[in-house]
Amino acid sequence: MDLSILLDPNLVYLVLVTGVWLAVTAAYMPGTGIVELLAAALVIGSLLLLASMPVNWWAALLVIVGGVLFLVLPFMEERHRALSLGGLALQIVGSLFLFSTTMVSPILILAVTGISLAYYRYVLTPILRTHTQSAALRTDRPLVGEYGRVQSPLNPVGMVRVQGESWSARASENSPTPIPTDASIVVLDRDGLVLIVAAEEPKIKNEPGNEE
Repeated sequence: MDLSILLDPNLVYLVLVTGVWLAVTAAYMPGTGIVELLAAALVIGSLLLLASMPVNWWAALLVIVGGVLFLVLPFMEERHRALSLGGLALQIVGSLFLFSTTMVSPILILAVTGISLAYYRYVLTPILRTHTQSAALRTDRPLVGEYGRVQSPLNPVGMVRVQGESWSARASENSPTPIPTDASIVVLDRDGLVLIVAAEEPKIKNEPGNEE
């Protein structure tokens, strides 16, 4: 087999990034260990190939660290999780300067970055939200009776924020819809990971003369 194929900068770069993101995936979806082993094999294999090439190791480290930053998402408050996107910036910089005498295809870097961003947005984020909500279900803090705010209009289904977390929610049958964004709601019941809510009625202050 022609070793020059294995030492192709684009191929080695692709193997390295794939291994790093498989490792991130394994952390979010622990299972049989097959994904973990595959991720380790790809990362180690790519590093061995890089050792035979004119590589800037600081750039390779940026690519790896950029992916590893997504491993800390579960330990970050939701409002700070967007900071992890800095990992994609590190990945881009490391990709551009990975080799000292040649360069990874900019088109490939752009494609990999776009796929990584989509993977973060549409795969990792929903998984993390599900894990967070499942953990909340196991806590002793009851959700029924808690108050929150509407994040996306309930018509009758939408998103609300209760106890600092985002939840799928459905307006109760007796609640007028739509319940607009930023409206205050109260949790009436829970159907699995879906909260049954109603718009909070405004409190009426007692006026002098109205008190019995």
